[in-house]
Amino acid sequence: MTSQKTPWDLDVRVRERNLRKGVLDEKDVEKHLRELPDVAANAENVTIPQPAVGSGAAAAAPAASTPAPAAPPPSSGTPPTTGS
Repeated sequence: MTSQKTPWDLDVRVRERNLRKGVLDEKDVEKHLRELPDVAANAENVTIPQPAVGSGAAAAAPAASTPAPAAPPPSSGTPPTTGS
């Protein structure tokens, strides 16, 4: 295609649809990708603790061998009495 493409036409979320409809062709996509600047040097690593997922040594360590505490006995519906 020789017409000027907008960023909306090349957006990754609609690119496949535009290719199917003929709004874009593979050459447009390849040209767009070649012209993108390499901004990898601007990236920063961000570390956010995720205890539900586990991380580092804690995730690799085996589970503790201590058994879970026993559940309390079911309540009979009456309050406990004191030994007075």
